[in-house]
Amino acid sequence: MTSKATIMGLSLSLVGLVGCNTPTEMIALRCDVYVEDIQPQPVAAGEAVRLTGSPFTSVYDSAVYVGSERATVLDVDRSSCGACDACRAQSGCTECGDCDVCDRLCATTCTESVTFEVPAVSAGDYGLQLFNAHGQTKVLDFSVESTGFEASDTSSTDTGPVDTADSGN
Repeated sequence: MTSKATIMGLSLSLVGLVGCNTPTEMIALRCDVYVEDIQPQPVAAGEAVRLTGSPFTSVYDSAVYVGSERATVLDVDRSSCGACDACRAQSGCTECGDCDVCDRLCATTCTESVTFEVPAVSAGDYGLQLFNAHGQTKVLDFSVESTGFEASDTSSTDTGPVDTADSGN
Protein backbone atom coordinates (compact mmCIF):
# COMPACT_ATOMS: atom_id res chain seq x y z
CA MET A 1 0.00 0.00 0.00
CA THR A 2 2.82 2.32 0.77
CA SER A 3 4.11 2.06 -2.77
CA LYS A 4 0.72 3.14 -4.20
CA ALA A 5 0.60 6.13 -1.86
CA THR A 6 4.17 7.03 -2.74
CA ILE A 7 3.43 6.82 -6.47
CA MET A 8 0.23 8.91 -6.07
CA GLY A 9 2.11 11.53 -4.07
CA LEU A 10 4.92 11.64 -6.61
CA SER A 11 2.40 11.98 -9.46
CA LEU A 12 0.59 14.83 -7.73
CA SER A 13 3.91 16.55 -7.04
CA LEU A 14 4.85 16.31 -10.71
CA VAL A 15 1.45 17.68 -11.78
CA GLY A 16 1.87 20.54 -9.32
CA LEU A 17 5.40 21.17 -10.54
CA VAL A 18 4.32 21.20 -14.18
CA GLY A 19 1.35 23.44 -13.32
CA CYS A 20 3.74 26.01 -11.82
CA ASN A 21 5.86 26.24 -14.97
CA THR A 22 3.56 28.59 -16.84
CA PRO A 23 5.32 30.89 -19.31
CA THR A 24 6.01 34.37 -18.00
CA GLU A 25 6.42 35.96 -21.41
CA MET A 26 3.55 36.91 -23.67
CA ILE A 27 3.44 35.05 -26.97
CA ALA A 28 2.64 37.18 -30.03
CA LEU A 29 -0.65 36.61 -31.79
CA ARG A 30 -0.36 34.66 -35.02
CA CYS A 31 -2.79 35.17 -37.84
CA ASP A 32 -3.01 35.67 -41.55
CA VAL A 33 -1.83 39.04 -42.78
CA TYR A 34 -3.62 40.28 -45.88
CA VAL A 35 -2.49 42.54 -48.72
CA GLU A 36 -5.38 43.94 -50.73
CA ASP A 37 -3.38 46.11 -53.14
CA ILE A 38 0.18 46.63 -54.36
CA GLN A 39 0.92 50.01 -55.99
CA PRO A 40 2.58 50.77 -58.30
CA GLN A 41 3.22 47.59 -60.19
CA PRO A 42 5.31 46.83 -62.14
CA VAL A 43 8.03 48.94 -60.58
CA ALA A 44 11.80 49.21 -60.98
CA ALA A 45 14.37 48.23 -58.37
CA GLY A 46 15.08 51.10 -55.97
CA GLU A 47 11.57 52.55 -56.21
CA ALA A 48 8.99 52.68 -53.41
CA VAL A 49 5.93 50.42 -53.34
CA ARG A 50 2.87 50.71 -51.09
CA LEU A 51 1.01 47.66 -49.80
CA THR A 52 -2.47 48.15 -48.33
CA GLY A 53 -4.12 45.51 -46.15
CA SER A 54 -4.12 44.38 -42.51
CA PRO A 55 -3.23 43.76 -39.75
CA PHE A 56 -0.01 45.73 -39.96
CA THR A 57 2.24 46.67 -37.06
CA SER A 58 5.38 48.83 -37.19
CA VAL A 59 8.52 49.36 -39.26
CA TYR A 60 10.59 47.59 -36.61
CA ASP A 61 8.86 44.21 -36.83
CA SER A 62 7.92 44.19 -40.52
CA ALA A 63 9.92 42.45 -43.22
CA VAL A 64 9.17 42.38 -46.93
CA TYR A 65 10.83 39.94 -49.30
CA VAL A 66 10.95 40.20 -53.09
CA GLY A 67 11.94 36.68 -54.04
CA SER A 68 14.74 35.87 -51.61
CA GLU A 69 15.90 39.49 -51.29
CA ARG A 70 14.85 41.49 -48.23
CA ALA A 71 13.46 44.92 -49.03
CA THR A 72 13.90 48.01 -46.87
CA VAL A 73 10.64 48.84 -45.07
CA LEU A 74 10.34 52.63 -45.20
CA ASP A 75 7.03 53.20 -43.40
CA VAL A 76 4.08 51.48 -41.75
CA ASP A 77 1.03 53.73 -41.58
CA ARG A 78 -2.17 52.99 -39.68
CA SER A 79 -4.21 56.09 -40.52
CA SER A 80 -7.34 56.81 -38.48
CA CYS A 81 -7.17 53.43 -36.70
CA GLY A 82 -7.52 54.76 -33.13
CA ALA A 83 -11.32 54.36 -32.94
CA CYS A 84 -11.10 50.88 -34.49
CA ASP A 85 -8.38 49.81 -32.04
CA ALA A 86 -10.39 51.19 -29.09
CA CYS A 87 -13.55 49.38 -30.24
CA ARG A 88 -11.65 46.09 -30.57
CA ALA A 89 -10.09 46.49 -27.11
CA GLN A 90 -13.43 47.38 -25.51
CA SER A 91 -15.14 44.42 -27.25
CA GLY A 92 -12.39 41.96 -26.33
CA CYS A 93 -11.41 41.40 -29.97
CA THR A 94 -7.90 40.93 -31.26
CA GLU A 95 -6.28 42.21 -34.44
CA CYS A 96 -6.35 38.65 -35.74
CA GLY A 97 -9.96 37.76 -35.10
CA ASP A 98 -13.27 38.70 -36.62
CA CYS A 99 -15.00 41.39 -34.58
CA ASP A 100 -18.57 41.82 -35.78
CA VAL A 101 -19.15 44.75 -33.41
CA CYS A 102 -16.23 46.74 -34.88
CA ASP A 103 -15.98 45.49 -38.49
CA ARG A 104 -17.99 48.35 -40.05
CA LEU A 105 -16.15 51.03 -38.08
CA CYS A 106 -12.74 49.54 -38.88
CA ALA A 107 -13.54 49.13 -42.59
CA THR A 108 -14.71 52.73 -42.98
CA THR A 109 -12.13 54.55 -40.84
CA CYS A 110 -8.90 52.56 -40.64
CA THR A 111 -6.41 52.38 -43.52
CA GLU A 112 -3.21 50.38 -43.08
CA SER A 113 -0.21 50.44 -45.40
CA VAL A 114 3.41 49.34 -45.60
CA THR A 115 5.81 51.19 -47.90
CA PHE A 116 9.05 49.50 -48.94
CA GLU A 117 11.90 50.03 -51.37
CA VAL A 118 12.32 47.35 -54.02
CA PRO A 119 15.73 45.71 -53.53
CA ALA A 120 18.34 45.52 -56.29
CA VAL A 121 16.89 42.64 -58.30
CA SER A 122 16.75 42.01 -62.04
CA ALA A 123 13.61 42.70 -64.02
CA GLY A 124 11.15 39.81 -63.81
CA ASP A 125 8.31 38.22 -61.88
CA TYR A 126 8.81 37.48 -58.19
CA GLY A 127 6.96 36.23 -55.17
CA LEU A 128 6.42 38.97 -52.59
CA GLN A 129 5.80 38.27 -48.92
CA LEU A 130 5.26 40.44 -45.84
CA PHE A 131 6.05 39.21 -42.30
CA ASN A 132 5.20 41.00 -39.04
CA ALA A 133 4.41 40.24 -35.41
CA HIS A 134 0.92 39.01 -36.33
CA GLY A 135 2.03 36.54 -39.00
CA GLN A 136 2.64 36.62 -42.72
CA THR A 137 0.95 37.03 -46.06
CA LYS A 138 0.65 34.33 -48.64
CA VAL A 139 3.15 34.66 -51.49
CA LEU A 140 1.89 37.40 -53.81
CA ASP A 141 2.71 37.99 -57.48
CA PHE A 142 5.02 40.97 -57.97
CA SER A 143 6.67 42.35 -61.12
CA VAL A 144 9.90 44.29 -61.33
CA GLU A 145 10.47 46.17 -64.56
CA SER A 146 13.63 47.27 -66.27
CA THR A 147 14.82 50.77 -65.44
CA GLY A 148 16.34 51.19 -68.88
CA PHE A 149 19.76 51.58 -67.27
CA GLU A 150 20.58 47.89 -66.88
CA ALA A 151 21.96 47.65 -70.41
CA SER A 152 24.98 49.95 -70.38
CA ASP A 153 26.04 51.73 -73.53
CA THR A 154 28.35 49.22 -75.19
CA SER A 155 28.15 50.51 -78.74
CA SER A 156 31.43 50.58 -80.66
CA THR A 157 30.85 54.11 -81.89
CA ASP A 158 33.05 56.53 -79.97
CA THR A 159 31.49 59.96 -79.78
CA GLY A 160 34.24 61.46 -77.64
CA PRO A 161 37.11 63.74 -78.70
CA VAL A 162 39.19 62.53 -81.66
CA ASP A 163 42.42 60.81 -80.63
CA THR A 164 45.01 62.10 -83.10
CA ALA A 165 48.05 60.38 -81.57
CA ASP A 166 47.91 57.42 -83.99
CA SER A 167 46.68 59.33 -87.03
CA GLY A 168 50.05 60.77 -87.87
CA ASN A 169 48.79 64.37 -87.74
